Amino acid sequence: MALYNYYEDITESEADFIIDLYKCISKLVRDGRPVTLVGLAYELGIRAIELSDYLPQIVLILDKVEEEYQVQ
Repeated sequence: MALYNYYEDITESEADFIIDLYKCISKLVRDGRPVTLVGLAYELGIRAIELSDYLPQIVLILDKVEEEYQVQ
């Protein structure tokens, strides 16, 4: 079975935003708070609708962060 990695060029501002998403999600999980689009939008100071383009990244980050905290 062949594995294909999909890579997309992103801008520096998009990369910074994804890093901010990771930090915010990590903080919410660490504090035992639910990770919701509304909560993320509030923490990041943006509208929840603006997060819709990042749903796959949010789910992936959340899975990895929850896995990280379970291991510790």
